[in-house]
Amino acid sequence: MRKSLYPAALYTLAVLMLGSVVCTSANSEPIIITHACTDTSAIPRAWIDAAQAGIRLHYAHTSHGGQLTTGLTRIEAGDTAYSVAIAYRSLATEAGALCIFDGQEFDTYITPDEYWETEAGLDSTRNVLDHNPTINVSMWSWCTQLNYYSQAQCQAYIDAISLLESEYPAVTFVYMTCNAQASGSSGYNRYLNNEMIRQHCIDNDKVLFDFADLDAWWYNPSTGWEVSSYEESGTDVPLEHPQFNGNESGHTTYESCEQKGKAVWHMVARLAGWTPDSAYAAQHVPGGAERESLIRAEPNPFRGSTSITLAGPAVAPAELRIFNVGGQHVRTLSCGASASGFRTAEWDGRDHAGRDVPPGVYLLCLGYGDAAGATAKLVVLR
Repeated sequence: MRKSLYPAALYTLAVLMLGSVVCTSANSEPIIITHACTDTSAIPRAWIDAAQAGIRLHYAHTSHGGQLTTGLTRIEAGDTAYSVAIAYRSLATEAGALCIFDGQEFDTYITPDEYWETEAGLDSTRNVLDHNPTINVSMWSWCTQLNYYSQAQCQAYIDAISLLESEYPAVTFVYMTCNAQASGSSGYNRYLNNEMIRQHCIDNDKVLFDFADLDAWWYNPSTGWEVSSYEESGTDVPLEHPQFNGNESGHTTYESCEQKGKAVWHMVARLAGWTPDSAYAAQHVPGGAERESLIRAEPNPFRGSTSITLAGPAVAPAELRIFNVGGQHVRTLSCGASASGFRTAEWDGRDHAGRDVPPGVYLLCLGYGDAAGATAKLVVLR
């Protein structure tokens, strides 16, 4: 098994550019919550207050999903401004806290059949929402099911959440990916299912809490973001970062729980109405305020191929790194030095193995060695 640890300032900035903020179940753009959404200091306190005042969260899960609630309680222990109130089988009502209904009305350990996979499970979710009309966000966390679920079963999850969305238009249903602890063929199966969920959220402007992404990325204080992966079937498959290997809570470390808790605060602040702007990227991605590079792709969106024009430092060789929204490195296009600073690259919509990439949003990151340049979005059509 091979593990790759990839410095990620470029990808981090790209992810920050992808999401948007709309507090309804019918968003104008997807809201993608990843490792790039873990700096709570970037969220204005007014939006933390707004989330505590306005968001009422229904959260159902089994053991792995408990990482989020553990992270939230540990964050509160360090700073009471991030107050959270979690009630089991009922909705918490503490003033000045993010109020959470943990579980369903009959239990707190909620398997797929008890939230979405059966009609009885759907009815249990409906009961929570019908009996607690102030709840405006609902989500359910995978354990390890996507390691062995078929794509048809994964589609059934998407269809069930879509049904709930149609029935409760005032509630935002948050989709989740499955944890990234398994490797080998099971991990690859999980990766394919996670990609289905990601693509659905991108194509249909949904809210995604990307649990697998948060598993795989760790912030190294010395070098910045790193991602862990292994190769399976010619694909770099995200894998839980070794820093998070442990069993302090929910089958992982407290550090991993806190990273996910911070991402929850980003999610609820955005659902409350906070919109991160370009100042966030400039302040929280190394070198972000000093970048003067440009990327332009024509056509965009495209079928077949697109011509990418790069503008940046005149002498330095450049690399155009292409990622999918799950953080997997898809392709690198090399560009030599240029006296004028302008150069072009062609992308045929294929990955490093020569395979057509699936349709969707891709992140283009211009870099010069270890230095970050501009970042842009590119849409592939089929």
